[in-house]
Amino acid sequence: MTGAQHERNLREVLRDEMVERDRIAQSLRAGPKTLPEIATALGAPVAEVTLWVMGMRRYGRVRELPKERADDYYRYELVEAAP
Repeated sequence: MTGAQHERNLREVLRDEMVERDRIAQSLRAGPKTLPEIATALGAPVAEVTLWVMGMRRYGRVRELPKERADDYYRYELVEAAP
């Protein structure tokens, strides 16, 4: 490859979801973050982080916060499970 990052296939990305959602949750414990901020914290591509966060959102583990401006990124916060 010449300077381009290798893109993993979808099966590989989804296989890592279980591990990565714990890392995402840990990152969000410090406060809400955008997808690019989460990706930077994890050292992962934004496209992969988007899939993982959308899975967490679907099952109620994270929620998106209202945007202040229409062109802002959504910020996501962790939804802690009740004990």
